Amino acid sequence: MPPHGGIERSSRFERCYAAHYQQVAGYVRRRVAPDEADDVVAQIFATAWRRFDRVPPPPQDRLWLFGVARHAVADHRRSLGRRLRLGARLAQEAVSTAPRGGSSDPWREQVLAAMDALRPADREALRLVLWDDLTHAEAAALLGCSANAFELRYRRARTAVRDAVTAARTSNPGLNSSASAMGSAS
Repeated sequence: MPPHGGIERSSRFERCYAAHYQQVAGYVRRRVAPDEADDVVAQIFATAWRRFDRVPPPPQDRLWLFGVARHAVADHRRSLGRRLRLGARLAQEAVSTAPRGGSSDPWREQVLAAMDALRPADREALRLVLWDDLTHAEAAALLGCSANAFELRYRRARTAVRDAVTAARTSNPGLNSSASAMGSAS
């Protein structure tokens, strides 16, 4: 049986896990292949357990976990890149990436295509606010920039996506019917 401090630590960790698991898992699942996401999420919470003495108290614990998640996703991507390069070298042919699963929603595809065309930092700014529900201040802290710098990055990205989708709708009238049903996305 763990000492009294161990029981308290365990219960604090369980509360942190229960409060933030869904958001952290969602963050990872939007950035990692579905069959690998659970492993990355497990790594994040294993890191949180090992370093739990460094985890700030709520509500800052959420942002701390997002920082760990960001690093874990980056590590995962680097590892994946090494595996792909090894596979390519062993097979002596280029590794081709599979296309994104088809969607019957052309509006969604236009938005995703516009986001893919953004610089990685701008794309991440949109994802953190719109997909992960971070405030601009939280996202700025996570990315290590000022709130003003983040705000500029976020607005630039949002405007670029809006302009790209508007241009696509203008050049492809078939999108207008589904877009008008959604209303203005600004």
